Amino acid sequence: MQGFSDKASARAAARQLRTGWTDGQRRALGIGMAGQLTGWPLWQQARAVFAFCGGAREPDTGPILEAALAAGKALYLPRVTGPGRMEAVRVDKVEQLVPGAYGILEPPAGSPAAEPEAIDLILLPCLAAAADGTRLGWGGGYYDRFLARCAAPAAVLCPEALVAPFLPAEHHDRPAGWIVTERRILVCVGI
Repeated sequence: MQGFSDKASARAAARQLRTGWTDGQRRALGIGMAGQLTGWPLWQQARAVFAFCGGAREPDTGPILEAALAAGKALYLPRVTGPGRMEAVRVDKVEQLVPGAYGILEPPAGSPAAEPEAIDLILLPCLAAAADGTRLGWGGGYYDRFLARCAAPAAVLCPEALVAPFLPAEHHDRPAGWIVTERRILVCVGI
């Protein structure tokens, strides 16, 4: 993916590249990313991982969630609590997730939220990512607000085809330290 100087153009290009992904392609991306993660020392050392459930235009994160649970890690997923706000909630089984905001699977209401300090590693979604760790999100600010409260190291899950040389960033955007693709883990320039 080429670099972009404004977020609107970058989001449009990334959405276009994602159009038409089949379930098989999404699953292959998720399996590849899970394979990269499970051999990564930071993943292996993390006792508690904050991840997400991939939507229809994202890699299938099911293999990653299952790998975390199989490794005995505490798995936390986001639950939307209001516009632009979410909390981390521990889940013990993927089967307990229910459709939440935007139709994305999340922990059910009534499950207690965790303190951000409980998390050792954050896995972030994106539309695209850049080599300096800039993450282009979907535009709601949910993860930027969450990252402002959580000091755990963050890695963005980004298909190789959506890694750009540079992307626009704003003062509130917190860069990720790593980019996990289906082929490799990139250490971002700024860390």
